Amino acid sequence: MSIQTTHRFDTGFLRGWILDSLSPAEKIVDRTLHGTGSIWDRYFALLHVYDDNQRLQQELDSLKMEVARQREDVLEAARLRKLLGIDESVVGKNVVVRVIGRDPTQSHQSVTIDKGRSHGIQPDSAVMTPDGIVGRVISAGNYSAVVQLILDSQSGVGILVMPNRRVGVIKGNGGNELDLDYIDDDSDLKVGDEMITSGEDRIYPKGLPVGVISSVGPQRGLMKTVRIRPKVDFGRLEELLCIIEKPKSVDPNPMDRPLMSSQNP
Repeated sequence: MSIQTTHRFDTGFLRGWILDSLSPAEKIVDRTLHGTGSIWDRYFALLHVYDDNQRLQQELDSLKMEVARQREDVLEAARLRKLLGIDESVVGKNVVVRVIGRDPTQSHQSVTIDKGRSHGIQPDSAVMTPDGIVGRVISAGNYSAVVQLILDSQSGVGILVMPNRRVGVIKGNGGNELDLDYIDDDSDLKVGDEMITSGEDRIYPKGLPVGVISSVGPQRGLMKTVRIRPKVDFGRLEELLCIIEKPKSVDPNPMDRPLMSSQNP
């Protein structure tokens, strides 16, 4: 270039040769820088996308937990409305309790509830749900108590078989059903017969639902083999009703009176 400016002769061939020689290298450098810049930009873009995905996933998990909690609150409120709608004139003064534990050994069918003597709960207090009887308190502390379920093999409940009102006794067998332990006459028992509490055991108020006869087998000893399916689903015990004071008067025909109050709680 200096020669061209001082001597004024044609150096176009030299310029062309230099451009042709340098252009491949310039293209390589340009493409390399452009590609590296593009990869770098994409890397940071992916980092932002990853962070956004993590944040959105956390928000989604939080929303799922909130929805699940609200759904559980709705279900609990519905259960409590059923419990609080039970007529005290039928079952007596009562308190709502919550199941906080189960017997882990399965040697006894029992649950632990979150209230005790300070709430008026005493041994032999009857425990129930709107569906039927659950069991009785066998030991009580100040702030918790243990309930023996009617499924327990050591339990016993005085019952009336409807519609003939036969007097009998049922007991648990350690499984999911109950056995008829005694009845004054089993000749007309049939599948589907309803059983209610008789009140003669002095634990459960008269007229509460107990179960339905699920099978009537052949004679074994002095009585037929009769199995009863409980009204209560013992696999889903959560909120219960503990009767702390029995009704003052005994209704001569409790089946004619509704268990649930007609008033909203």
